[in-house]
Amino acid sequence: MNLTSPRTWLFILYLCIIVYLSATPSNEFGYFSFIWRYDKYVHFFEYLILGFLLVNALMINPMRRSDWVSVIAFIIIFPIIDETVQRFTPGRIPDVMDGIADISGGLIGTYLRRLFS
Repeated sequence: MNLTSPRTWLFILYLCIIVYLSATPSNEFGYFSFIWRYDKYVHFFEYLILGFLLVNALMINPMRRSDWVSVIAFIIIFPIIDETVQRFTPGRIPDVMDGIADISGGLIGTYLRRLFS
């Protein structure tokens, strides 16, 4: 990743937002608490954007096969960590189906960014 690129900083900012929201107790969401009815859709689109932004940040230079392996590994491992953090967050419940929605969205986001290149 090129740390001087706005693409990289956009990815890092979005990643920080995901981490912040994952560590936020459920009673602090206030107005946005209604969104949990659409929980799986939120997880899917949240990670679709993350996957898209990750590949977008890495495509500053031509991507090699090892870069793609790292992208796929990140898209699989990060949601697992995200759901684990929720286990220790008051009012939040980790869910395997949320993790599957995260991974699916992330993989489709990476594919879409690759498709649009």
